[in-house]
Amino acid sequence: MRITPLEAPFDPEVAAALAPMMPPGVPPIGLFRTFAKNLSMTKAMHGWGAYELSRALSISMRDREILIDRTCARCGCEYEWGVHVAFFAERVGFSSEQVTSLTHGGPGDPCWTSTRDRLLVRAADALHDNSTIPEPLWDLLSVEFTEAELLDITLLCGWYHAISFAANAAGVPLEPNAPTFDSVRVLDDAGSARDALRLANLDPDEVLGLLRAAMAEDLSEAGDLTSLATIPADVDLEVSFTSRNVGVACGLPVVALLCEDAIGPSAKFTPLVTDGDRVAPGQHLATLSAPARAVLAVERTALNLLTHLSGIATATRTWVDALEGTGVVVRDTRKTTPLLRALEKYAVRCGGGANYRHGLFDEILIKDNHVAAAGGIRNALARVAEAHPRGAVPVQIEVDSLDQFDEALAHGADQIMLDNFAVNDMRIAVERARSCPRDVRLEASGGFTLSDARQVALTGVDSIALGAITHSAPAIDIGLDVLMPADPQ
Repeated sequence: MRITPLEAPFDPEVAAALAPMMPPGVPPIGLFRTFAKNLSMTKAMHGWGAYELSRALSISMRDREILIDRTCARCGCEYEWGVHVAFFAERVGFSSEQVTSLTHGGPGDPCWTSTRDRLLVRAADALHDNSTIPEPLWDLLSVEFTEAELLDITLLCGWYHAISFAANAAGVPLEPNAPTFDSVRVLDDAGSARDALRLANLDPDEVLGLLRAAMAEDLSEAGDLTSLATIPADVDLEVSFTSRNVGVACGLPVVALLCEDAIGPSAKFTPLVTDGDRVAPGQHLATLSAPARAVLAVERTALNLLTHLSGIATATRTWVDALEGTGVVVRDTRKTTPLLRALEKYAVRCGGGANYRHGLFDEILIKDNHVAAAGGIRNALARVAEAHPRGAVPVQIEVDSLDQFDEALAHGADQIMLDNFAVNDMRIAVERARSCPRDVRLEASGGFTLSDARQVALTGVDSIALGAITHSAPAIDIGLDVLMPADPQ
């Protein structure tokens, strides 16, 4: 630490300068407290920095975060990279593989299935390496982005070069609980299934408990009666998990942990693709070599999880592809299978979507029943504000008419869900929200189909909430094919 950040309590001028830099009630981060050592500079920087993180920027939040994360990673600025990954990566739908790629990989990595995403990574790299964008790359960017967007892209990268230089040179200490470069490093061949789950933001112990319960449900006390009766104990089997459909793979680290725990050291599970990869019919996703009885004992549990999670990832990717270029984020809901929520929300991330709240405990969603029980929108919002200081917990309110929308907007709502709105009413709501002096984010919800997805997205909403990507996603057909059968005796 070369320049020690200021610590609270701050004198009034410093407090006034820091206040607009963070949500109400949230303490200023170390970078801002460091910059506050030069108060004139801090005040001057705030205007431009606020623009770069605002709705006024012509590119989407996801586009912005690709550029920022890549630029900070290339500059070796673990501090600013960590802040943005912690605050925004899940919100904009980055998979763990994409965060790893932005940090340690490149635009050719298979996790980048969108042309737009790949071009943004290439643009950030070109600006970092050459201080310009070569003509061939500029031509490609010009097809995908407007001139206004190209100006924002170049200046955004430049701004975060400057932030990275300052944070690195000043030695700003990492924020508590922020990720580090090593925490998203690509696993080598020796990496365990538990490591892979941690990188996917899943708790290995919770997943293991689920897997053991699933195996107990299938085997009970007696075990696999068929395999025990028909297969000698010393027979080995090599099998492949093979896709029968076009889709997106998801669940391989889960199956790896299943094999590691249920079979033990004799199991050799080798993933051939990464969660989030697109797969084709006939493609091998992983191989497993182990005693035949053990392979067949885990087969159904492994396939149930793999087909289900891959189905969710595939359904999510279908929606993400349909909305490509609109800047609208596909978000999930709490309409998940009991006890499988963490895995199903992980599958959504693998498909390119973003997670909303994980439960009733981490965010507030005021729905119609809450409004009715509270005595109206105004009362509900007022009681939430009294219970939780502004900015302490994310708050969204659901409305089902423009009258309710206007009431929510008038009483301070920052996140509003437009439930079953007609497209024209959505456009009106967007126009009214954009004229509001504060940043108001809108989410569309209610019975959308792929055929009307772009029409909804082009109203200008920020996100679309889809329960169907978890509760109604068809399973992907994945089979277990024998590669090396036992020799007949």
